[in-house]
Amino acid sequence: MSIRTAIAVGLVAALGWAGCASHEARPAFRRGVLIDDRGISVPLPPPSLVDHPKVEVEIAGSVPGEDDLVAGTQVHVEDLDGAARASAPVDGSAEAFVLEGITIDLTANCLELWLEAPDGRESDRTHVHAAIVLVDGVAEVHAVLGCD
Repeated sequence: MSIRTAIAVGLVAALGWAGCASHEARPAFRRGVLIDDRGISVPLPPPSLVDHPKVEVEIAGSVPGEDDLVAGTQVHVEDLDGAARASAPVDGSAEAFVLEGITIDLTANCLELWLEAPDGRESDRTHVHAAIVLVDGVAEVHAVLGCD
């Protein structure tokens, strides 16, 4: 057997051994963050949303899922187009959360939300943006899934 053949056989054996090595399994996080179209609200009385788009908002949503919600789970939000960041505990009995006092620009924002369990597991990330929508001539703020 040539040296090249011996090296190739040794390499294949080493790769096979590494592939069969045991790895600690981490269970999947089976919950996600949902925000409906009215889940972002501006405190009353609202400013002129078009003239002054940087406002403090409240974000409310739910965390539906199949598995039991672990006590101490946090929901996180980060504005990818701005500097806003916030975290809050999830109310396990209501499977809901409220984030208050987040300042965003309603004309340029991309909110990334995710859950983090006390053991460090994280859910998939959800992206929404707050948009000014005219409803019967009145400007309202709505949460729209995705970021453009």
